[in-house]
Amino acid sequence: MEEVAEALEEARKLRRERADWEFIEKLPPKLKAALKYYIETGDVYVASRIAGMTVDEFNELRVKARVPSVT
Repeated sequence: MEEVAEALEEARKLRRERADWEFIEKLPPKLKAALKYYIETGDVYVASRIAGMTVDEFNELRVKARVPSVT
């Protein structure tokens, strides 16, 4: 259980460090909130729903924001 928690925290740390925060902060509130949710949780499905996008559309936004997909 502890190993899983450590892996999740490491993934969160990588997403935070590599994200283009300047780009993210300039986005409309809905998209900004969705990307921040994804960075913290890694849940692309819920993040895409927050953004009002399909998962594929959200993934395109995630790439533009330079947020890595860490599993």
